[in-house]
Amino acid sequence: MARQKKKTTKKKKPSDPFSKLTWEDLEEWAGNVIVGRGRPYHKKGAVENLGRTEGGTLAAWVRGTRRYATRVRLTERNGLESACTCPYWDTCKHAVAVVLEYLECLKTDSAIGEIEEDDPRLLKLEAIVDEDEEEENFKARSGRSKSKKSKAASLRPYLEEQTKAELVALVIELADAHDAVRQLLADRRNLASGQTQKILQMIRREIHALEESLWDEYNYRDPAANVGRLNAALKGLVEAGQADAAVRLGPELLDAGSRALEHDSEGESDAAFADCFEVLFQALNTASLSPADQIEWAIDMEQADGYSLCAAGLERLWKKGYAKSDWSAVCDRLAQRLEAIEPIAEEDSFLPNFKRSQIADWLTRALEKAGRQDEIIPLWEREAPITNTYAHLVDLLMAKRRWEEARYWCRQGMEATAPIYPGIEAALHKQLQTINRRSGNPLAGLALQAEEFFANPGLHGFQALCKAAHKARVGKGVEAWARHYLETGRRPGVGRKRKSDPKIAWLLPSPEVEVPNIEATEAPMTGILIELAIAEKKPDEVLKWYDYAGRRRGGLRLYDFIVNPTEVAEAIKSAHPERALDIWRETAEEQIARVSTSGYEAAIPYLRKMKNALTRAGRKQEWEAYLTSLREQNHRRPRCLEVLDRLKGGRRRIIDA
Repeated sequence: MARQKKKTTKKKKPSDPFSKLTWEDLEEWAGNVIVGRGRPYHKKGAVENLGRTEGGTLAAWVRGTRRYATRVRLTERNGLESACTCPYWDTCKHAVAVVLEYLECLKTDSAIGEIEEDDPRLLKLEAIVDEDEEEENFKARSGRSKSKKSKAASLRPYLEEQTKAELVALVIELADAHDAVRQLLADRRNLASGQTQKILQMIRREIHALEESLWDEYNYRDPAANVGRLNAALKGLVEAGQADAAVRLGPELLDAGSRALEHDSEGESDAAFADCFEVLFQALNTASLSPADQIEWAIDMEQADGYSLCAAGLERLWKKGYAKSDWSAVCDRLAQRLEAIEPIAEEDSFLPNFKRSQIADWLTRALEKAGRQDEIIPLWEREAPITNTYAHLVDLLMAKRRWEEARYWCRQGMEATAPIYPGIEAALHKQLQTINRRSGNPLAGLALQAEEFFANPGLHGFQALCKAAHKARVGKGVEAWARHYLETGRRPGVGRKRKSDPKIAWLLPSPEVEVPNIEATEAPMTGILIELAIAEKKPDEVLKWYDYAGRRRGGLRLYDFIVNPTEVAEAIKSAHPERALDIWRETAEEQIARVSTSGYEAAIPYLRKMKNALTRAGRKQEWEAYLTSLREQNHRRPRCLEVLDRLKGGRRRIIDA
């Protein structure tokens, strides 16, 4: 009997977790717009030198405006996570293109290079400081963190084991290999030998270099590279006992740094410059300037600082323990500055008034430090009519519970700013409400709030008014009339009483000031009424006002478009599923009719909602018939057909498409 051949089974290759990704997964991660932008990048071969680490991280170069390093990996829960050196940084079209390229390689069984964790692309991405590190660095510069840990601190034990000769040899080797190290050592030698003049000349050269163009014929020149050497030289200058010289360089450095940052579109050099000013503010502590001169120097720097480079140093300076007499001297100097500023014509007043308000703010803080608080309110009574800072003055008066004066300045401010600065007028109107409420006249404050709602109706205004009215125990009447106003445009107490008016009385007094309407609104205000019905979870009301807006002669008005039709569909899908399907269908077909890739991509979420709703209702065949009809209508649009293919079947894996 012939021996039966033993059956062998081929060992199955383990499934790659990336292969399980569906289009839905990709869109939930990046959004359909980003997915739509990433697909062409993949198709035109923008992904280069794709590789994968042993741990499963993908890395590639992606050609865009420039060549970007892009990394993608799956998290423990199979969620996607990415980083890219493009300005978008996080989940971007380049990352989408990398995922699609990798899936294409899996599908065609193409070789994918294995890369190490120290791959240049991964290192380039690791060098980008993430948001947490950036926040920590800011805290360190602000004095809110104990210290900024040196990146080289882990090398200390190794260095301490070396002999002096070995360390000297190592330093010389580094100096030969890196010009920056060589120059740093030369600067330290000059300082140690008392040649501070050479260091000052070098610093001024570096400051002057900052003002040169950041672009040569081909490349961008990063100013941060120069600033690192400048920082080291300033530290050396201070350590050599030349704090005064370092402080005198402050205005020059601020001017040159600001010019350099004007052209730094990536915003990568701010931190490097801020570190330099940290050195200068520390030098201020040991400089020979009097305390008042130190404070004035810092204020001058802050006033010229358009990039908040000195903000942390100035904030710490306000907290220093200077004597009241020192702060008093600063008060007198700042008061003289205010007097020296001539009032400017209204049309040209913004910048001078901003500077004036800035000085007044500093003067206020200095008066507090000097124990001269009684001078603060008179200061702002003089300044408010000049700089339109009425709201600040009113805040100060309210803090002192000087209600009648606060009410007076509210009225004065509203009268002065109404035609030109409606934002200031609106802020004062709200302050007037607060004054009435806190001074024991809540109904007068509520009347002002109601006046604001009638002048500028909206969902949030309605909700806030009703909440305040119920708290004041007049909620039923206020809510009834506010709702009636949205439906009919009729305000309480205006015109003859009608049968359709609410039966409940309006118990609020007449408002002490009126608010002009921003724009005329025609009733019924269907957009707001739809929003309100959605917020109150009343689907019948939602549909009632949505249909009313559609039936109106002349169609929908601009004011009706506060609510997106798809929000309406979401609100009514349980109570009125057929109408929700109609809205999704109409919206999707409007997007497809744009005959553009972005339109096809924008249609996908609405079509998917239709698909899910019909499938759940056991009407899968109806969905498939509709999808077939859409394909037939667009059979000459290959890009549209490609997008529609993503809706076939269930959650289809991308690799199977």
